[in-house]
Amino acid sequence: MVASELLMLKNTYNPDTVWFVDDVFTVSHKWIKSFHEEVIKQDAIIPFECITRAERLNDEVLQLLKEAGCYRIWIGAESGSQKIIDAMDRRVDVDVVKEAIQKTNKLGMETGTFIMVGYPGENETDIEETITYLKAANPTHFTITVAYPIKGTSLYNEIEDQITIQPNWETSTDRDIDFSRTYSRKFYDYAVRKIVNEVNYNKEKHSDKSFKKMISYKLKSTLAGTLMKLTK
Repeated sequence: MVASELLMLKNTYNPDTVWFVDDVFTVSHKWIKSFHEEVIKQDAIIPFECITRAERLNDEVLQLLKEAGCYRIWIGAESGSQKIIDAMDRRVDVDVVKEAIQKTNKLGMETGTFIMVGYPGENETDIEETITYLKAANPTHFTITVAYPIKGTSLYNEIEDQITIQPNWETSTDRDIDFSRTYSRKFYDYAVRKIVNEVNYNKEKHSDKSFKKMISYKLKSTLAGTLMKLTK
């Protein structure tokens, strides 16, 4: 069914890429094998990206995905600190995520991961562990945000009595809600800047790109680190 729909899209619209919006695209290895077989048999391959969990990837699945047209895999971790991952009840080993990203990179596919800072109990050591993790895993892309509570989730239930900003729901989103954290909200805004610039500095350092750009990233990272200390 999916392969037939891809063929229709390919013949009708010829899209550059497709994004499969499924939290764990590889949850069933049996389905992945069938998907791989059908898209090849029907000549329905369209370059696509997907999201999955590290423990649902292995060498065979990665190869099948690549042959079926996958060019980018997003693998969730949320943090480089095992302490914070456990607090989130993610039920994953940070080293397993790192290895999955590295294996995907080696196969020539792009990788992406999601990072969150400001989760209850997170401290500077956890943030440094996240930087170390991102440098070692070396995802092609990563998104980063300051944690925010969504009503109905375990995080919201945990911090409900610590909410400091509860804007009007008609004119705001969940991202506008804030709560009492280990450090100030400004600290985490600067933490985001430090992580982004430090990781980008590391990427530039191991490439043949502009030395000027590399220094710029390092200066921004250092400045953000200083501002973190001033806004605890």
